[in-house]
Amino acid sequence: MRTRFYLIRHGETDWNKQGIYQGWTDIELSQEGKRQADLLAKRFVHISLDAIYVSPLKRAIATAEPIAAVKGIPVQLDEHFKEINFGEWEGSSVPQLKEKYGEPFTKFFDDPFAHPFPGEGSFEKVRERSVKGFEELLQRHKGQSVGIVSHGGLLRVLIMTVMVMDNSFYRKTWLNNTSITVIDVMEDGQKLLLTLNDKAHLEWTQP
Repeated sequence: MRTRFYLIRHGETDWNKQGIYQGWTDIELSQEGKRQADLLAKRFVHISLDAIYVSPLKRAIATAEPIAAVKGIPVQLDEHFKEINFGEWEGSSVPQLKEKYGEPFTKFFDDPFAHPFPGEGSFEKVRERSVKGFEELLQRHKGQSVGIVSHGGLLRVLIMTVMVMDNSFYRKTWLNNTSITVIDVMEDGQKLLLTLNDKAHLEWTQP
């Protein structure tokens, strides 16, 4: 028996295109993001899914709703999977933050687990809440398939923690908008990373 998790990043927003930190700022999907969400839903037509849990931010909800519709299941909001809170950094791009905050931001950007930041304050707090949510769903849905629609920053922290990866993993990978990462948890607790950043549903539409 295995419990399967589909970890999904939300669709594109205008701030994504501009490279702006979003965090808890409640940004809507762009038109491209809505298109991505529709393609993502088509991907799940023939994939078994027993439940779908979603960050309470609009961009995640709008990404999850088309999946929930094709599967005939409700969208369930879960605060554990809300994006990292970046406080006063939200609304600014990396170059703007480097110019305004200098070394404190640069040190964080290079090694986010070792340096504090506004808002949530530390990646250890992000790790704690995301893993707590994951473990709760594992207990609630043993033997089932569960979708989690969340955010790039939080999902990378969650994946690296669940798979017992080094903290450097955070800066060594990327999750595209509406990408799917699949993790199986076996009955004995062993965790298998089956796919990472799968965005084939987007690539099929390219000429």
